[in-house]
Amino acid sequence: MDHAGQQPDLQRIGAAALPAAVLQAIGACAEACRETLRALEDERERLRAALDRRIKLAPDGPARRLCAVDGAHATVPAAGATFAAIAAAAVEDATLTEHDVRVCLLPPVEELDAILGGLRAVLEVRLLARRIRGTSSGLFVLDGSFYSLLLEINRLLVRYAQDHRGGRPPAWWETFRPLIEAFFQDEDWRLVLECRRVVAHPKAATACDDVLELAPRLSGTVTDRTLWTSVLNPGEYALPAPLIRKDRPHLLTGYRSPAIGDFGARRAAIERGYGQLYVLYYRPDGLGPAYRLELPAALIAREPLGAVLATFRGALRVSSIQEPLPQFLADAICRQLGHALAATAEGARTWLQQEFDLALVQRYLGPYRTPGGQEGRGAGAPLLPIG
Repeated sequence: MDHAGQQPDLQRIGAAALPAAVLQAIGACAEACRETLRALEDERERLRAALDRRIKLAPDGPARRLCAVDGAHATVPAAGATFAAIAAAAVEDATLTEHDVRVCLLPPVEELDAILGGLRAVLEVRLLARRIRGTSSGLFVLDGSFYSLLLEINRLLVRYAQDHRGGRPPAWWETFRPLIEAFFQDEDWRLVLECRRVVAHPKAATACDDVLELAPRLSGTVTDRTLWTSVLNPGEYALPAPLIRKDRPHLLTGYRSPAIGDFGARRAAIERGYGQLYVLYYRPDGLGPAYRLELPAALIAREPLGAVLATFRGALRVSSIQEPLPQFLADAICRQLGHALAATAEGARTWLQQEFDLALVQRYLGPYRTPGGQEGRGAGAPLLPIG
């Protein structure tokens, strides 16, 4: 029997049951939010009193030029290959000042997203280090947390070490090995950690150390950023606390470079750099939230901190954008990577169809899964998933 073109009846097989089950949870989710908001409202004064010694009026200082650095990675998977890209961009004021993009074709790779996330983090730090070396003034803001950066690079290095165990790593590592080796050879990470002109601003601040200490019952729904947004008045900040709150030796794991004789000393320098990082929360006005800023010890004294906070506050130019304008623009630029890579993959497929049989191209570069929606499998349907 020829079933070509037939589509399964989603209603008949009960496909609506799953979204219906999710919709039934609306009331429970609303109640959890209601309880959290009531607790924040009722306990504000108690929490503020408990945190009183850490709350200070923000010092003022001269605003400086602000340059934001962000990155992205994207993939377009196909039946027999994966198009992959990593990118980093630097935006000063409203101008793209520098960018770096790497695009490659890989075989299907297990946990590729984690690998590319680590490589993207390496590329971001490389680009930031170049900007630091090429300028003598201004403030840099790294999109994300120094700690999440550590986790992403660690995951990459652990996988790198695992694949190189035995001396026969997959050939696709050759594409990325020069980037990783140059990253450590040039000591980019150490430079960024020790620079007096770099702060990190994680938009999705997930830490909950203060919540666990002062309001543990809220730890299931509230982070430190929400806590400090509730507690701080406009123009106040929380005194800096160490980013790494417990003694954690060997923060950097997995990778060993045979080409660098003093690699152990360089790793120790990176770990010392993390030991000199601090975190604070700052609420510049009554309309927006408290912002989490991570910064080196050299910037937490009153005078340099005043310049950092004034620069950050001055870059919050659009009320609907909850981040400095250069950081928003860098993020917007990097988010175009996925669309550009999808167009690149489709262009490569179309180009190759002129040279090879369509069926062969389809088996290698066609979709690795059934395309979504109701579109058919005719000649006009895309062979590569878009987005």
